[in-house]
Amino acid sequence: MRGQHYTQEQKEQTLKEAKEVENVSLAGRKHRISNSTIFTWISKSKK
Repeated sequence: MRGQHYTQEQKEQTLKEAKEVENVSLAGRKHRISNSTIFTWISKSKK
């Protein structure tokens, strides 16, 4: 099974919330996105 596809807006919102609360797990649970996915987005956004 292939993974879920997220819009750029969903990614930006999730990353914004993770940064605000300084907790990837909380943002991930709220949006039902795995921590590893969020960490991947964070590393890609820094490049």
